[in-house]
Amino acid sequence: MKQRGIKKRTEPYAVEEISKADNFPCDNHLMALVEAIPDAVFFKDGDGRWLFTNEPAKQLFKLHHLPWEGKTEMELADLQPPFRTAHEECLASDEKTWQRGHLLIGEEIIVGEDNRSTIIETHKVPIFGKDGGRQGLAIIARDITERKAEHARLQQMALYDSLSGLANRRLLESHLEQSMARAQRSQRLLAVCLLDLDNFKPVNDTYGHDAGDEVLVEIGRRLTEVVRKADFVARWGGDEFVLLIEDLTNILGLSQVLSKVGKAITESIRLSNGQIVEVGVSMGVCIYPFGEEETCAPLLRQADQALYESKAHKTDRKRFWVLSGEDARKRVQTPAQRHMDEGRVEVWYQPILDHRSCRIIGMEALARMRDEDGRLIAPGEFLPQLAAPDIFSLSCRVLLQAVTDLAVLDTQRDDALALWVSVNVDPSSIDIRFVNFLQEVLSQGTVDPARITLEILEGGDFLEHNATLEVLEHLKLLGVRLALDDVGSAYSSLLRLKDLPVDEIKLDQSFIRTLGERPQDLHFVAALQDLASGLGVELVVEGVETDEILDAMIVMDVGLIQGYGIARPMPIGELPDFLSHPPIENRSHPTCLLGLYAAHLIRHNTLKKAIRQNPTLVNRALLSDASTCPISEYLRRLGFKEDSALDDLHREYHRAIAMSDDLFIPSRRGGDWLNIERTTDNLLEAILAERMAILPEDDQR
Repeated sequence: MKQRGIKKRTEPYAVEEISKADNFPCDNHLMALVEAIPDAVFFKDGDGRWLFTNEPAKQLFKLHHLPWEGKTEMELADLQPPFRTAHEECLASDEKTWQRGHLLIGEEIIVGEDNRSTIIETHKVPIFGKDGGRQGLAIIARDITERKAEHARLQQMALYDSLSGLANRRLLESHLEQSMARAQRSQRLLAVCLLDLDNFKPVNDTYGHDAGDEVLVEIGRRLTEVVRKADFVARWGGDEFVLLIEDLTNILGLSQVLSKVGKAITESIRLSNGQIVEVGVSMGVCIYPFGEEETCAPLLRQADQALYESKAHKTDRKRFWVLSGEDARKRVQTPAQRHMDEGRVEVWYQPILDHRSCRIIGMEALARMRDEDGRLIAPGEFLPQLAAPDIFSLSCRVLLQAVTDLAVLDTQRDDALALWVSVNVDPSSIDIRFVNFLQEVLSQGTVDPARITLEILEGGDFLEHNATLEVLEHLKLLGVRLALDDVGSAYSSLLRLKDLPVDEIKLDQSFIRTLGERPQDLHFVAALQDLASGLGVELVVEGVETDEILDAMIVMDVGLIQGYGIARPMPIGELPDFLSHPPIENRSHPTCLLGLYAAHLIRHNTLKKAIRQNPTLVNRALLSDASTCPISEYLRRLGFKEDSALDDLHREYHRAIAMSDDLFIPSRRGGDWLNIERTTDNLLEAILAERMAILPEDDQR
């Protein structure tokens, strides 16, 4: 039992200071006050006999139906055998309070009949008579079990990765310091191994992020099983993990351990959906104490540099891991590297629509390659063939070409609207070298820096590094705009988004392309709209590939839209002709059932928000009339007559609003509100059913 004391007073309390001797503790006013206290309150006399308890105390200590009055702790222990240990500890705590002579705050544990522990925080005050004799104990107790559990949960969150359950960076750094100290004492070697999963992104892209999470969890489990008990496994971030291999005498021992690690990672993984996937591994290793390193950071940095070396030599390396400082073999160029050397890189542009003005206001610069036979190569094919230095060079080429093309395009257009251009920059390229290159490009003065947006791919842990954030601030000082690309493909950036100097976020297109199959994901789009609005940044939705999805985005009032539904990527020579025509037809929306689904979803969510914020401003009489709702007009325009199934469900939704009694109650858990939710779910499901009935069979698949 833990005790902690807070000294409020050094002299003993006299009973006269607490209450009148003749009526303590039976004064009616005092008793009424004590009963109103939600904590357990009870009094004992100088011999430790229970004199009074309030109702919370009876419940906490299971005193109902027990003759507790006048009993000591040990007498109560005889009446409650399962709680004997708790009574013995309470008696010891009482004696410690008497000895201390003033307020004592402590914790006591009660183990019940079901073996469940309850943690009690007690505040005990001893009361003495004028002669110094013990008169009684005044005690307040409260159940802090949930508070303790929450504290433990927060500690778990602070030190462990929420997805895999492995140690996170904070715990890793602490453990690494201890491992280094042990290596020094034992005169043994410590291997710091930073590994990255190869071919992990295709799993995410093909099967979704839930499948990717399954892979990460399974890899974490395998790593934990395959390493020795003395070794340590942590998740570094994204698809990267760190291993600390201790107590090594030579590199041969390390090789044996890592051989098992590589085999465990590359074995096939069966997903919960039945699909079987495989990933590879690249690893960088730093050995301690071979170098001058005395702290954790240099070790991790050298392991990271070795990892890049390993990834850069995937096609010609002897093994999947590379030691820091190890000489690399001369690489055989991949086709993509050869195309770059031969100048076979092209920059194509995909227009971005502002649907409110119905104009193209920007475009994304996209890298393409063309092989010797004239075949156009997409990024999905050539990017895996490039190493980090190649990708840096590619980003610089595309940026320079985009700025040049933008200046030329300005001379070919008659209208006053100046387009902006966005360029993708890999997180690995965000360093001072890129800042210097951008500064050199902007020094030419051909384009206003505010018309250049750098799109940084979300993923990995680059946003966690203060050095990276400093580089982003440097880029902002040059006047360019920053965008976070593929938001939603990872979670860390969402947590830090408020701290990032970004002007724009782009929703991961995998959420948008599949809206036809998963219309429910429109909820996520709406949430990102609210997030962008709250942060004061622009939202660009890419992956709008069909007229249906375009209709839904326009109905949801997504400002900036990109995808095949607007235009496919095109070379710079085709842009002027495209820009001379309206990008989309000027028509009323929604034009399809997916747009209708989005329209009702938005209206219903807006209603909920209005009621939460100020229900008195909501006109329930107007809401009860379905004919005044725009959804009625949309239904007619889409060919659904009055008394059709969809029309009936829409009217039922409004009748539910009209009949609700708890619409203006702050809580949304009432039966009437649940009925409103049920009717809106019925309407949305019916819209989807009608949509499926009219879709071509191929689209349904």
